[in-house]
Parts: sequence; C-alpha cells; structure tokens
Amino acid sequence: MMTEPATKRQAAARSSPPYINDDVATEILLRLPCAAVLRSRAVCKAWHRITTSAAFVAAHARRRPHELILHRHGPSSSGALETIPLLATLGEATSRRRLHVQYPEYTRPRPPRGWSGYAMIAAFDGLLLFERHPNGVRDRDFFVCDPVARRWAAVPRTPGTFMLPCGFYTHEPSGEHRVLCVTNGPQAGWSHHVCSLEAAEARRLGPAPLFVPIGYALPLHHVALRGRLHWLGSRYPPVLLPMDSGRYPGAEETGKIVAFDTESETFRRIRRPPLRVARYSGGRELSLLQVDGMLAMADFLDGSMELWVLEDHDDDASWTLRVRVDLPSPLRRACWAMNPRTEGQEDVILLGDRGGVGWRCTM
Repeated sequence: MMTEPATKRQAAARSSPPYINDDVATEILLRLPCAAVLRSRAVCKAWHRITTSAAFVAAHARRRPHELILHRHGPSSSGALETIPLLATLGEATSRRRLHVQYPEYTRPRPPRGWSGYAMIAAFDGLLLFERHPNGVRDRDFFVCDPVARRWAAVPRTPGTFMLPCGFYTHEPSGEHRVLCVTNGPQAGWSHHVCSLEAAEARRLGPAPLFVPIGYALPLHHVALRGRLHWLGSRYPPVLLPMDSGRYPGAEETGKIVAFDTESETFRRIRRPPLRVARYSGGRELSLLQVDGMLAMADFLDGSMELWVLEDHDDDASWTLRVRVDLPSPLRRACWAMNPRTEGQEDVILLGDRGGVGWRCTM
C-alpha cells in the first residue's frame, strides 16, 4: 500500500511543470518568431536571461529568414522600419512588414529649429546601428537597437566633437559588440577608437591624422569576415594608417582594400584584383562582398560584372576571377552586390543600383 508522503510527492510532481535546462530552452526559443521571443521574456527569469543575451540575439538573427530593412527618415517621415523578404523572386509581389520602433528620448536639449531624428546606418547580428541627427549640431550620438527585445544602448562617446563610425562588429574572444570609429579629440587630435557596448567604454587605438578634408560616409560599407573588417579604400575615411609611417600614401595605396583585424586591432591594405579597361564612357563601380567564405569584389563596368575572390587572405596576389556576366537591361547600372548566404541559396547574389534590386545566379 502506498504511503501518504509518497502520494503527496507524486501529486506534487504531477502539478509541477517539467524542468527544462538552459540548453534545451535555448534551442526551443531560437526557433520561435520574433514576437513570440519577446513574449517569452515574461515567462520566467531564466527565459528572460536567455533571450536578452547577446549570444542569443545573434544566433536568433542567423536563423531568421533574410529580409531587407527599409528605414524612412527625414522631416516628413514617421521613422518607421519596414522589412521585405530577401529571397523574393523578381516580379513577385512582396509583402512588407512594419516594425514599430520607440526611439530613445533626448537627454540633451533639442536644437531650436529644424529636423532632428534617427537614421539607420548599419546592421550586424540582428542589431541595428542608428545615428541621431540633431539639426545644426556637429556632435552626433549613436545608438544600437535590438528589434527583438526592443532595447536600446547608447554607443559610448569618445573625447572631442566629431565621431565617424567606420565598422560595426562582434569581438569574438569577448563576445562584445563594438563600433570602430575615427574621432577628433581636444588634445590627442584625430584617432581611431573602439567603443564597446557591453563594457560601456571607448578605448583609443592610436593616431589617425587626416590627409584630406573628411566627409561623412554613412551608411557603413564594410564586409565582416573571419574576424576582420574590409572596406574599399574609397569608402574608408582618408586617414594615415600605421603602415604609412607619417607619409601621405599615393594613389596606388589609397586604391587598395583596407582591412582591420578585430582581435589584434591592426590595419593593413590589400591589393585589389586587376581592373578592366573601359570600352565606353560609363563609370566603374566596385563592391565588396563574401562568397564561399572568401573576400570577393564585384567590378561593374560597361553593363557587365566580373566577380573576383581572394583565395588566400594573407596573399593579395591570390585573386581569382570566378565569373563574368553580362547584366540584363534592368541592372545595366548596378553598383553594389551582396551574397545573403542563405542555406540552400549559396549560388545567388543580390545585385542592385540606386533605384532597384534584382537577382542573378552566378555560380
């Protein structure tokens, strides 16, 4: 005959929910849509801790279907974010989804007149980097938004009155989300700084004196690959890097690709692949992307595209021509390329110009 304490224990076991360890809970939560993840934060402290961690946000972003994010900003816009499925077929009707964003309140006095608002300038690991535009004020603020958890974090400020973000990335050894920027300090002059969101600090790397007047180059145009950030030389602020030894680099150097190692925090320049000679008077456009885990460059010229890949990142003579295609009429003015790296779609590259986008199978 069953004793009374045993009966009570069985009754308590039936009334208590089964225990799920953190690893199993994480795998389940990763498979939920964004709205469900947001609601799950209120279930218990353990789920709140899991779903608000930087590692979970990044992993959840990698699992979600790829979408284009459109941000409308300006005096006459609502500042809303809209998304479009990235793998929609050309000519297929696409449904937009609006993300309701509650922007941070101003902690400093607003400018007396004119437009002040937020502009999205980069995205990485499911996080969005915004620049706040105070009208008539040169000193701007930057914020990172987690659209799943609907949380905001201010990018730590650097000394000085000017801060130009150059890259937004994750520092793999620490898991910190960081922003690389060029700043002008009151005493140190122009410098490179690394701003960490998790550590809430801005750390100076070293001097970066300008050799031509600086211009605002936002949004960010860089490729993150294997712990390195890459820019076309024309897209990176015109500064003297350590390898210049204080001398102004010539056209051969400034035309190279700039690479920043996020672990050693050192810069180098990588020679580009050979460029074609133009047959017509049309302009050339270059765009960096990654293909098959390698750095790649698309060369748009005379209505065609050449796709080059860097076989060995440490040998800038290892560029290989992967494919050359003649572009269809709607994309004769293409100026950028990207590989969404979606599972099962590795052979697809998204091309676009300043007025539209389209798909081309290249491999």
